[in-house]
Amino acid sequence: MNYLIGCGGVGSWLAPVECRLVGPNNLTLVDGDTLEEKNLDRQLFTRDDIGRNKAEALASLYGCDARPEWYAMGRYELTPDDWLLVVVDNHPARLAALQDCDSNGCRALFAANETFSAEAFYYQRSWRGTPLDPRVYYPELLTNHDDDPMAVAAGCTGAAQTQNPQLASANFMAAALLLQLQTIWKFKLKDFGPEAFGFLPYKLISNLTGMEVFRVKDTNNENQK
Repeated sequence: MNYLIGCGGVGSWLAPVECRLVGPNNLTLVDGDTLEEKNLDRQLFTRDDIGRNKAEALASLYGCDARPEWYAMGRYELTPDDWLLVVVDNHPARLAALQDCDSNGCRALFAANETFSAEAFYYQRSWRGTPLDPRVYYPELLTNHDDDPMAVAAGCTGAAQTQNPQLASANFMAAALLLQLQTIWKFKLKDFGPEAFGFLPYKLISNLTGMEVFRVKDTNNENQK
C-alpha cells in the first residue's frame, strides 16, 4: 500500500498522479485537515470542497481510500512493501514516518517547499544513523515540534503558511521532485546494476535558478545499501 500523508499544498497535486502510477486501490490518503477558502489559491481543490476533510475530498474525486486523521507513529499496520509519501509541513509527522520505517522496514519519500523552492528526499531503514538519514542531515527533525497538528489545531494553513507563504508553482515542483525519486527508487531500482547504486540521487533541491542533486556516493558512507 502507498500512503500519501498530507493532502494539502503538495499532496493535492500529487494525488492524481499517484492514482495513475499505483492505481487508486493501492493508495490511501491521510490528512486530518479541513479545506478553507484561503487554500484555493495553491491547492488542487474546488470551492465545492470548502469545509470538507482534504483526504476525503480527494479520495472521492480519484476513487482511493481516505483516512481523515493526523498521521502518528504506530497507527498503521505497515509492511516492508509499503511506501510512505510524506508531504506534511511539520517535523513531528516526518519523524513519525521515519520511525515507522525503522520499525517496519517500509520506505519513505518526503517533499516540502518554501515560497519559490522545493525539495524531496528518500529514506530506507538500512540508512538509519548514517549520513543518508534525514535525522542526520536535518537534525532539527528531532527537536522542532512547531505546528504539530496532534498538539494544536494547525494544519498546512497554520503559522508556517502565514510566516512563509507558498505558491502553487512551488507546491507542484515539490510533488514533481518526489515523483522523480519515486520513479528511481520504487519503479526502476531493479533495472540498475550494483555499479550504478552510488550515482542514484537520494535528495533533490530546486529553486528559481537551478537544481542540486545529492547522490548516494557523495556521502562516502560504507553502509549505504
